Amino acid sequence: MFFGEKLQSVRELNGLSRKELADKLNVSEQAIWQYENQYTVPKFEIANKLKKIFNVKAQFFYSEPFITNISKVESIAYRAEDRDARKKTKMETSFIDFISYFLNKFESKLNLPNTFITQLRDESIQLYNKSEGSGDKLLQLENIAENARKKLDVETNSELLYKLELSGIYILEKNMGPSIDAYSTWTNQEKPFIILGNKKKSAVRRNFDLAHELGHLLLHYKIDMDSLNKDEHKKIEKEANDFASFFLLPKEQFLKDFTTIQKKSNPDAYIDLKMKYMVSIGALEYRAYKMGLLSFEENRYFYATLNKKSYKKNEPLDEDIAVVRPGKIRSLLDLIFKNHLFSLNDVLNDYYINRSFLESLLGLEKNFLTKYSEESAREYFSTSNVVPLFTTKN
Repeated sequence: MFFGEKLQSVRELNGLSRKELADKLNVSEQAIWQYENQYTVPKFEIANKLKKIFNVKAQFFYSEPFITNISKVESIAYRAEDRDARKKTKMETSFIDFISYFLNKFESKLNLPNTFITQLRDESIQLYNKSEGSGDKLLQLENIAENARKKLDVETNSELLYKLELSGIYILEKNMGPSIDAYSTWTNQEKPFIILGNKKKSAVRRNFDLAHELGHLLLHYKIDMDSLNKDEHKKIEKEANDFASFFLLPKEQFLKDFTTIQKKSNPDAYIDLKMKYMVSIGALEYRAYKMGLLSFEENRYFYATLNKKSYKKNEPLDEDIAVVRPGKIRSLLDLIFKNHLFSLNDVLNDYYINRSFLESLLGLEKNFLTKYSEESAREYFSTSNVVPLFTTKN
């Protein structure tokens, strides 16, 4: 029996509309609709094309669906310029559903350490709600950011991604096109995700994306993002930006370091601080200006010079500072397959998917999983065995 539901889910996972898939198959959009709603069954040659497009085996479409809906459109926080891309948002829920399913499967064999991101979220929302209706919203946001930095134990911003993963946030890279930087969401299972676009971006700008999305996860839980009007969404985005600025540039330390700046209106004078804080020159000056450390005229001159030097596109050190990539899922897979808790080949065969399907889904480079398929002939542990993901301190 052909399951149209699986065709729809894998189509959405790959970010294709019915029209786009129809064009690839040289059939009508109506034909795709009929396949997905099981009014007709694709011919043999169409089924062959489908498995090549989606990196699955032909049996994939003739086996029972295994994905459940645990993410919602209204829970996904996109940047303001991406808000109208409802089609993209719907397709990202399929991505989160697939990711969550396989993570749950792999983690079922592990004794996972307790994470504290949900507790930090609840603390942050409590502080956030206290500021409603008061005139000190920015001050409370700064307090929330400082508390988050302390609880996450972030000493330097270069370790931000690692500390977020350690807290319980799942961070992945995904090709989302040229217009989307990142998004974040909580699933119905209370799993927090930050998805980073894998377009070329400097390490310091990626740091700001991470802090921005952390702001959404901590401040905007259960807010229906899909129902916000333009002004409401702009407000939410500004809060996430302010949170990121406060989080990455703690007030007391930044005030002290800013005294070393000789000419505050010269972008090149911020290069040393950029290296220390792993934050863009523009973000450094913006924080200083909002703190009243520059005059209006100095701020205008700064941005005029920034544009003249084309620093809005490429700043000094952008090519020199290495981009930190997510490592939690790589470590998870290494632990799972090296300890033989799962056979990679069994996983691929059970779900009728190719290795490249899993690599793409998990944001891994091509052939990352090859070394694990070569170990498939070894003896595997029983399903009752579990191992800890991290060692615990005595």
